[in-house]
Amino acid sequence: MEQMHVFLKIMKDFIRRHKYFLILIGIWILSLLLRIYHLGTLPFSLMDDEVLSGYVGRFILQNGVDLYGNNFPLLYFDKFGDYYIIGPMYLAGLSTFIFGVTSFAVRFPVALFGSLIVFPVYYFTQTIFSNKKISLLAALFIAIVPWHVTLSRSSTEGIIGSTVFLSGIVMILAYIKNPKKLLFCLGSLLLFSSYFIYHPFRMYSPLALLPVPLLFPSLWIWKKEKNMPQFASIVALIVLFFGFTFYISSTRWGQGRFEQTSIFSPLARVEGRIQEQIYNMDGNRIFEARLFHNKIIGYGREFATQYLSYFSPVFLFMQTGAENRYDMPDQGLVYLTYLFFLIAAVIPIKNKSHISKPHLLYYYYLLAISPIPSALTYLGSPNVHRALFLIVLLVIPVAYGAYKILFFRYGRLIFSVLGIVLFCEFLYFWHQYSVQSDVHNALRRNDGQKELVEYLQINDAKYDRIYLPSEGTMSLYLLFYTNNFDSKLVGTFNKGTRLDMDSLGKYIFTDSSCPTNDMKFDQGKILIVNKYDCTIPSKFRKVTSIKGRHFLLGFDIYTL
Repeated sequence: MEQMHVFLKIMKDFIRRHKYFLILIGIWILSLLLRIYHLGTLPFSLMDDEVLSGYVGRFILQNGVDLYGNNFPLLYFDKFGDYYIIGPMYLAGLSTFIFGVTSFAVRFPVALFGSLIVFPVYYFTQTIFSNKKISLLAALFIAIVPWHVTLSRSSTEGIIGSTVFLSGIVMILAYIKNPKKLLFCLGSLLLFSSYFIYHPFRMYSPLALLPVPLLFPSLWIWKKEKNMPQFASIVALIVLFFGFTFYISSTRWGQGRFEQTSIFSPLARVEGRIQEQIYNMDGNRIFEARLFHNKIIGYGREFATQYLSYFSPVFLFMQTGAENRYDMPDQGLVYLTYLFFLIAAVIPIKNKSHISKPHLLYYYYLLAISPIPSALTYLGSPNVHRALFLIVLLVIPVAYGAYKILFFRYGRLIFSVLGIVLFCEFLYFWHQYSVQSDVHNALRRNDGQKELVEYLQINDAKYDRIYLPSEGTMSLYLLFYTNNFDSKLVGTFNKGTRLDMDSLGKYIFTDSSCPTNDMKFDQGKILIVNKYDCTIPSKFRKVTSIKGRHFLLGFDIYTL
């Protein structure tokens, strides 16, 4: 009995001394559950990028080469000139060795890294406010915000990149306060690793470090000579990252997708608008045309338009951006309750938090640069994936505002009411996401392709040839869900407008989504797969229809 009393006393003392850390662990468990609950079936269908990531990653790890025969590529995978960063593919492939070749396995690494964001958010907030309650609120708010939860469940590289990058920033800030070489090495390694996760972090890493030597007085060598090693190491890291970013941007694979999606692309029509406005003027007004209709003004205004769109209340609170694969009907990226907390954050009222001005200025700087990579692009803009790091930073003033409410008159009552409203908003978000979004996004997520592969696996022995539409990366879906990672497939993939193949054994992939309308067939045991919207000539006999989540989409299967 006495031993039990001693044990309970020790546990009570432990909980008292570590209560904030234990609460943080609880928040992380909540964050993890929100990201792995029914992860294999919610979203219902793997989109083509997810299948690509899982298949290519597993293929390389299993065979030592990629689909084109390159030995263990480290920098990129070429998908018709869209140079995918290879790091997340390796993680997805590794996960399939642990969990099997499943949707859950492909999504798990991103979901895990997404859940871990609560830790760097907590510690970064702590450097600004030195207040554990505000830091815990920030960790909670990033754990439950729709923007981050949704993308964490969709194999988005930016989720991994945000966790790794912010962890690196936290390490560098810790090194400034406590000049231990281990902190500097870990921070540098994490920031460097972000280069191999998602494209925007190749810009974030050098830019994020740029003001550090000036913002933090402990690095000023003109005050204390002993600061020279810290100052020199940070400057050397800045130079290294800028050099590496410049090198990548000068390569074909580094430019890749940026050339296709940037505001400088001809498809953005900025140059066309400039020329059109010059043409609309009198030909004798040359000076005026050059003054008002030049590239600096044209591209500058386009960049400003894109940049400001990411701070739009409509974008943040009412819509989900232009990347419709992540849409949730009638649900914004951020809870409306967060808007009230943001307003409270700017109301001048005394509270019990101590704000570090250098760290606060640095936060403002990171917030200012966070939309820059996405603002340089026009395709799919405003883009929730490219600007993902923005929400990681936005939860910090939201948490500060929530904490400040406690110091208002009737603050506890207001905080309780807003807490209840926030909980109701969360329930609504989860309903929209778990019930509505699968049907809403079915077309963008290639609804029905997995179900089609499952049907063909059962019935393909009955037929000599099977014709399939190649669109939607159909060949990769077939290979992935049939667990086919044969090294003999190397070199059989096309690199035209999409990654596909012409044939695979008895399977023939056609450019037409309606093979019955556009192709001629020999007699025999032939199965033909049409997309849902094809008209059918009378000589074909319908076998069945394959549906996913959306009852209007899917595939119709015919034979002669």
